[in-house]
This record gives sequence, C-alpha cells and structure tokens, in this order.
Amino acid sequence: MKTLVMLLLANLALPLVLLAQKPVSVTLTKPGSQTIKFDPKQKIPTLNLPCKLTNGKDRPFACEFSFDRLEFIGNDGSVLATVKPVIGQPKPTILPFDKAKKSAPSGKAGPITYTAKAYFTRRNNPSFPVTKGYQIRSCLVMACLQSDNISTLISGIQMPAKLLEKAVVTFDMTWTYGKKEGMMIGPHELYIENDVTTTKFAFNAQNTMRDKSEAWIDIQPFISGDPSPAN
Repeated sequence: MKTLVMLLLANLALPLVLLAQKPVSVTLTKPGSQTIKFDPKQKIPTLNLPCKLTNGKDRPFACEFSFDRLEFIGNDGSVLATVKPVIGQPKPTILPFDKAKKSAPSGKAGPITYTAKAYFTRRNNPSFPVTKGYQIRSCLVMACLQSDNISTLISGIQMPAKLLEKAVVTFDMTWTYGKKEGMMIGPHELYIENDVTTTKFAFNAQNTMRDKSEAWIDIQPFISGDPSPAN
C-alpha cells in the first residue's frame, strides 16, 4: 500500500517539474521526413531577395538599395519638399521660386537649381565590386529608355557595405524653367547605379533605365511663387 501511494505522488509531481523547467530547443519530427531542430538562440539569416524588372521577371542581379526618399533643400537650409517612391504617376513636387539655390533673373526663362538629398538603405550585397564608385543619373522623362537623354549628376560615390545601413547623398539638380504654369524641363527620374553592374546589361534601346539601376525614383517638380509674369 505504501508503495502505491509513493507511485501516485511521483506521477502528480512530474508535470510540476516539467513546468518549472526553462524553455529548451524544440525538435519536430514529421513521419516520412527528416527531423528538424529549432534553436531559439539561432538567428534567421538575411534572405537575398531579387527585385523585379519592368517586364515582371526577376532582375538577374539583386538590387543593392532601396531609394527611401528624396528631399529638396532651400537656400535657407529648410526642407522644401519630400518625395517617396510610388507606383504610377507621382504627385507634383512644389518648389518655391525664392528658395532656389540659383535661378535666372526674375522675368526671364533659364536654369533654376535646388539642392537635393537622396536617402538610401542597403538591401543586398553587390553582385560586382564597383570600380570608381556608384553614380546617380537622371533622365528627362519617366519610364526612361536607354535610348533617351541620360545625364550623370554625381559619380564616384562610396556607399555603405553593411546590410540595412543607410546613406545620404547630397547634390544639385538643375532644370530649365520656362516660367509658364511652373513647368520645368530637366530631371524627372533618378537612378543609383553600380558602375560595374550597369555594364552587365546589354544596350537595348527598348530596355528601361530602371532595370539597369540598383534603385530609382520619379519626381514631378513645379515652381511656385514666381514674382515675374509668365512668358
């Protein structure tokens, strides 16, 4: 009788002992499959996810960066406008005339310049090491083709190597301002390119610059507050 009582007490105490134990690694076994062990202290590796080409297929080289935003800075240091990547037509970016870094004399058409800050985050390691560095290029139209007019705004840029590390690149952007309804002729799409990876894409007049770049953004700038009459 004494032995039976001791066995009953032991069975009651066993669940309490299990509850008091600290969390341990879990092993799951699926019939007909291999055993998978999960260690709670093990970090999940970063996935190297490809980005898409404009035709919907995976880009052959994973995009290095995300283009987080573009800021326009006034001649007094204030942030005039912030542009973020969107799908489709971007909203107008209104830039005050009197905050330009440089502009043509009031009442005359000519160049107008603003300082810009581009914000990036590294998402993947480079497929090819750069030679001279990264470059930011621009096009006069959106959905720009390789056959369109492309300009290099800044080159030889050194970008961060660590994943998820952020970078800010400052440069000037100039448009030809016609002083009519605030319309501007100049950059409407920006790209950051690895100066080696970009050469791995064969030139094709129908291929977009977006496919060659590591990240891109669209902008639709307009001037406001011009004191001169339209011409």
